[in-house]
Amino acid sequence: MRALLRRVEPRLFAQRAFPPVQPQKAAASARRASRAAVASGSLHDPALEPRDEVVFLLTAAAEIEHALMVQYLYAAYSVRVSGPHSDELARVRDLLVQIAREEMGHLVTVQNLLHLVGGPLNLGRDRAPYGSGIYPFRFTLEPLTLASLAKYVTAESPAELPEDMDPQDVDLVEAIRLDAVAANGGEEVRHVGPVFDRLTELLEDPAAVADADLRTDTARLQADPTDWGYAPLRGVDGSPLVVGSFPGTDPAALRAGALAAVHAIAEQGEGFDLPPADARSDESHFERFLDLYRRVAALRQLGDPVSWPVAVNPTTSTTADPAVRITEARARGWAQLFDLRYRMLLGQLQHFLRLDQEVYREDEGPRQGDRTARGLLLLGAFDEMRHLGKIAGKLVQMPMHPGAVVHAGPPFELPYTLALPDDERSRWRAHLDASRAAVRVATAVRRLAEDPFLAALVAVDVEAQTALAALAAGDDVPEESLPTGFAKAVAILEEAVHGFRVRARHGSFWAGRTRDEFVATLVPPVDLTPVALDQTGAVVPDPAEAQLLQRLDAAPPRDRMPRLRPAVPPARRAYLAGWIGAGAPDDDPPGRVGVRVEPDPQDEPTAPVVGPPGFAVDIASLFRPSDRAAMAFVFDLGRFEDVRDNADAILTRLEDGSMPCDAPWQAERIALFRRWVDGGRLP
Repeated sequence: MRALLRRVEPRLFAQRAFPPVQPQKAAASARRASRAAVASGSLHDPALEPRDEVVFLLTAAAEIEHALMVQYLYAAYSVRVSGPHSDELARVRDLLVQIAREEMGHLVTVQNLLHLVGGPLNLGRDRAPYGSGIYPFRFTLEPLTLASLAKYVTAESPAELPEDMDPQDVDLVEAIRLDAVAANGGEEVRHVGPVFDRLTELLEDPAAVADADLRTDTARLQADPTDWGYAPLRGVDGSPLVVGSFPGTDPAALRAGALAAVHAIAEQGEGFDLPPADARSDESHFERFLDLYRRVAALRQLGDPVSWPVAVNPTTSTTADPAVRITEARARGWAQLFDLRYRMLLGQLQHFLRLDQEVYREDEGPRQGDRTARGLLLLGAFDEMRHLGKIAGKLVQMPMHPGAVVHAGPPFELPYTLALPDDERSRWRAHLDASRAAVRVATAVRRLAEDPFLAALVAVDVEAQTALAALAAGDDVPEESLPTGFAKAVAILEEAVHGFRVRARHGSFWAGRTRDEFVATLVPPVDLTPVALDQTGAVVPDPAEAQLLQRLDAAPPRDRMPRLRPAVPPARRAYLAGWIGAGAPDDDPPGRVGVRVEPDPQDEPTAPVVGPPGFAVDIASLFRPSDRAAMAFVFDLGRFEDVRDNADAILTRLEDGSMPCDAPWQAERIALFRRWVDGGRLP
């Protein structure tokens, strides 16, 4: 792993390849200089062959996207949705999750681009904590605070703010930039735009990347937007996922598609050249993070706790600093389960991108629309995304150490290797081993405290292991491991929303129902009866009259089911039509629930309503860069250990008004610092 990551260390990039974000007055000239440097040659030192440099830059881009995604997810998981402003807190969390979801789309698109140019896939990133020459800011898993948001706003900000931007907003962005420096250990936040600028330059020049360099035989290996897409209905909620794929044999079309994908990734967040969105367009990451900054600042003014008091860079490693090591027995078990399932996600995603196979069976009959082995990998990857979110929601409620007020958090620890075995059978065996380990850990955690979520997770894993064992033995997906009849019909709908509970107009109306309940369901406000019934309540075997199929086939995405997600694939719609045409038969034995609702982990009953303040969450952002500079000759106000050891002297000077030197703190700020001191000076 270290050898893989060293390929994108800053020593390989040309000097000043990644300019820091600068004050707006200097930004325009700096950006022009940066682009001139890009245009003058390779970003790699020494220069590479053009196609090789494209692979190098895509490898770096993959790590950047992966790192941003997990940091944004950690911040989202830390949000505590409770109290009188729970709707606003839920909005904050959902905006963060959507941005992270879009970063996942970027990551998948970069893998497709690596396929296109014949490069090795890369799902790696560095481990926390880490300061890199290519990451926009130090890789840090931390709760949502104004300080962490300052880094996100700055990293995603345009190099040149629009001329008609409100002067107060311009001043706010500049103040946020200074706060981002303090939150990044005193280092300027970097732009990564040069990566995309250089990729564009190389890809649009056939003399640099020739037609023969574009692989026309990788389309079936790539992720397809019809499986991975997600499209919010409103621009203020986010943008449709960028999942660029590159099928076909026409080099000109492949080149155009690659350039469009690079441009779309840059435009959605990392390109730094977006004007503010209007009502007709999607908002960029910069605009949404700036909106989030204002929302969190307003919540802080109301005195609401925005996030759980979670640790910074938590880990289960026994060799780590005790301050960041999760030692409480149950929390440690849940954290280990999280990391195993993170490993399962990365492994299945990488395997999916290496397996040359369709996702669904096209043949008619009972197996029409069944998932192939590759389809099982796709389903497994989405299942693990859902599981990780639920486990993280449990972890942020649990104490880091026995009796501690600081809470644990999802460690996102990378597995011992990201490399897959060379042969197909061994790859499936690796998935089987990881699944068995996850069952072992989940079973051990259940012995400490029973939780219905863990019981359901173990049951799903044990069932999945039948297929994994068969594939590891070189056999096909066993027929008995796949649903049939009514269970298959509702599984198709459940998998169309990737197993997530949806709040769209139709909801998850198929879940938790028997066949008889399903065919008679009326879904308000859509007036959607899944199948056509006659006056006696019997099924009319005419698929054309089934409102379910009409909704699945609706042309406008706004009217189509499932909402927000890609259309159900043709082979699976054809199976549903055949099932309805046969009279929507029940399974044998009849009367069973087709898809059971996966439970959420139980909330922690002992979680305090409001715990003592923590340094990372509540205190660090109180000190301005000028405050840190003024005290740098004595100690660092941005460093937990320094402030902890000098807290009494700092509090005395805050209370007598001699610190800061330019203007005393407001009473509520002093009270917050005093609460932190009295509450144990938590990290």
